[in-house]
Amino acid sequence: MQPAISDHLVRLLVVGILISRIGDIGTTYLASPGLKLEANPIVRKFRWWYAFLTLFVCVIPYWNAGAGIMVMVVSFLVSTSNSMRLWFIRALGETEYFHLQVRVASAANPVSSLMLILLPPVFMALLGISLWVVYPDPAIDPGYWFASGILVYGAVLAVYSPLHFLRLRREARISGVG
Repeated sequence: MQPAISDHLVRLLVVGILISRIGDIGTTYLASPGLKLEANPIVRKFRWWYAFLTLFVCVIPYWNAGAGIMVMVVSFLVSTSNSMRLWFIRALGETEYFHLQVRVASAANPVSSLMLILLPPVFMALLGISLWVVYPDPAIDPGYWFASGILVYGAVLAVYSPLHFLRLRREARISGVG
C-alpha cells in the first residue's frame, strides 16, 4: 500500500464509510420514504432515526481498519443495489411499486422463486471466496477485508431477500391478491 494511503487509511475509511452510509440512506429514502419497500425488518420497525444512527458505524476504522473496509464494502454494495431500481420505483411511486411486487410474488412459485432469489448471494459468496484465495492473509492483505465485505453482503442478501419475498407473499394473502 502506498505510504500516502497507509498513513491516512483510517481517515480515508471513515470518509468512505460515511459516503457509503449516506448513499444507502439516501437511496433508500429516494426509493421508499415510507419504508414500505425496505427489506431490513429492523429499519422498518425503528424507522428513519435508526437508519441515521447507522452513520455512527463510520468510527469503526478507529477500532479496526479491516472491519471498516468490510462495512464500507457492504454499504457501497447496498447503495448500488438500491440505486439500480430507483428510476422504476420513482416512475411508479413507492405504493404502486410495492403493490406490483405483491402481485408478482403472489403469482410466483414459492420454491423456485426462493431458489432463484438465492442465486445472487451464491454468486457474491463465490466472488468473496475467490478474492480470499488471492488475498488469504488478513494481517497483510487489505484485499482479504474487501473479500470479507463481499461475503457479508452475500450473507445479507441470503437473509433479507427471501424474507422480503415471504413478506410480499404474506401481504398478498392478507390483502387477497392472487
